[in-house]
Amino acid sequence: MSPVRRIAVAAALTVALAGAAVPGASARTPEPRVRAAVSCATPAGPLSPASISIPAIDRSVGVVRVRRTPSGAVGTPPVTKRGKWLMGLDPQVRPGEGEGTVIMAAHTWPDDSALGNALLRSLAVGDRLVLANGAGSATACYQVTKRKKYGATKVPRKKAFRWWGPEQLVIVVCSGKRLGPGRWTHRTIWYATPVSDG
Repeated sequence: MSPVRRIAVAAALTVALAGAAVPGASARTPEPRVRAAVSCATPAGPLSPASISIPAIDRSVGVVRVRRTPSGAVGTPPVTKRGKWLMGLDPQVRPGEGEGTVIMAAHTWPDDSALGNALLRSLAVGDRLVLANGAGSATACYQVTKRKKYGATKVPRKKAFRWWGPEQLVIVVCSGKRLGPGRWTHRTIWYATPVSDG
């Protein structure tokens, strides 16, 4: 093989391997990148979201409805390669209802490769979240007002998961130290309030 050919092959291999190692490559996170900022309007009524755009992590990910556990705890997306980049939506309060807590949850993985890990690294007070229906014709926007880490058994349920009062959105992820499959020492919660540009 000629020196020029060897250099070309080496360059091609380097590009291929770099693409495979990039976090967010299609094999790890099939969801599309967030495009330009979305204009936020107050939804006309309750919304059934299919996606959530999170500019803080430069991602738009799918939203799936999840069931409560038998003990009444908030459910989570499937524990699968695809599920680790989905946001779970509790069915009790929908975005745009005007009162109560819209509850969402995402996985944190010990290898730092899931949506919850990305949120823990980057989602902060002041950041926006945009929920959209399947057609993208209706949205509900929120702005993060607080981020708080609680012991796993110390989450203030009446504050975080209320069904009364002004509408808020909370996102819950496991954090702290991993004790075993599905068991972590803490929960991090982001509180967000509805926002509108108009």
